[in-house]
Amino acid sequence: MYLKKNVLKNKPTIVSASFHLIILLFCTQAALAQSDTVSGKEIKERSWKISDYVQIHGFVDAQVGYNIQEKADGNIDKDFVFTLRRARFEFCGSPIPKLDFRLQADMAYSPRLLDAWVRYKFCKYIALQVGQVKTPYTMDNYYSPLDLEFVELSQSVSALAGFNDVSGIADYGNGLEIGAMISGTLADFEKDGERIPIFNYYAGVFGGNGINIRKDNLSKDFSARVDFFPFVKDLRLSGSVYIGNYSPKKGLNAPRHRYSGGVEYRGEHLTLRSEYLQGVTGVYDTQSLSGDSIYRINTRGLYAFVGYWFYGGWGKNSSVTQKIRPLFRYDYYVHDTNVPHYSSSHNYSFGLDWWPERHVRIHLDYTIKQRAGQRSLGHSMAAKVSVRF
Repeated sequence: MYLKKNVLKNKPTIVSASFHLIILLFCTQAALAQSDTVSGKEIKERSWKISDYVQIHGFVDAQVGYNIQEKADGNIDKDFVFTLRRARFEFCGSPIPKLDFRLQADMAYSPRLLDAWVRYKFCKYIALQVGQVKTPYTMDNYYSPLDLEFVELSQSVSALAGFNDVSGIADYGNGLEIGAMISGTLADFEKDGERIPIFNYYAGVFGGNGINIRKDNLSKDFSARVDFFPFVKDLRLSGSVYIGNYSPKKGLNAPRHRYSGGVEYRGEHLTLRSEYLQGVTGVYDTQSLSGDSIYRINTRGLYAFVGYWFYGGWGKNSSVTQKIRPLFRYDYYVHDTNVPHYSSSHNYSFGLDWWPERHVRIHLDYTIKQRAGQRSLGHSMAAKVSVRF
């Protein structure tokens, strides 16, 4: 209902324009493929099918979780739930050279349009992407849920990258915005016959209102990320920024600025990643006597992750391979540095990531939660099964 309400109520957005452009390209390419044929044989050889240019993917996440945490009043909060976390379907492809597209929807809870973009690659130095896209803020935002190491994101990424944003306006999930972005590789080198990037960049202008929403906003948001690979194939240094404004209340304008810097090593077996995030968010001050005051929340966080893949098979002569890795993550978060003694937390997560075969993932997590001002530790356990196609 959320998607239907916003999409039908508002005028056509960049997302809908992107979709119509994809359809137009399909029709044009099909006409060109058949206009120069002279025989039935040539028609069979030259004409193309939609399946030649479009791929259909998807995955389903089923999850069970148990949480126990002391609340501010000293009582203990518990929950034990079964959820269908995600049910995603994706259409992607490249109907003509240098142009590709992606349409992805999530059918869990209520239908939502997620990724919806068209990208044209002029050359390796620059590509233009238009539609509903991932903002280039933080390294974690660009990873699919099937690639992320833990069931839940780190606290700082969730709070500052548009998943469960501290501003409240981006509580839509998935770190997506409607806008236009350019990206490319400015320098690379060759090693063992492979081109390895040295410097990648991403920069875009976005509406700053969340997904599937069109609102007048003259002060558009800006986000950018740079990735530097210091002549080591699997090592990456990354920095990103998000500068924007929003209205916590009609007539009020508040900042929504974020910064991050991190490092990642992603080898065949060992994976290491750590990132520091910081943000300033203006929120409506309900305690203000005038009723028109903005209170600035200064948020920061740090996470560090390590995992190691072990590869194997079901038997000595088996062609079915599997992989499994133990995981650990330290996650530090301060919701507001103005009151750190009341809003800081430390999470210590242990996990096991198992792919018994390439279409099935089994994930187990256990997290110890240490909250400021609470005497007892919190605990959460989660088990998730993902099936992709």
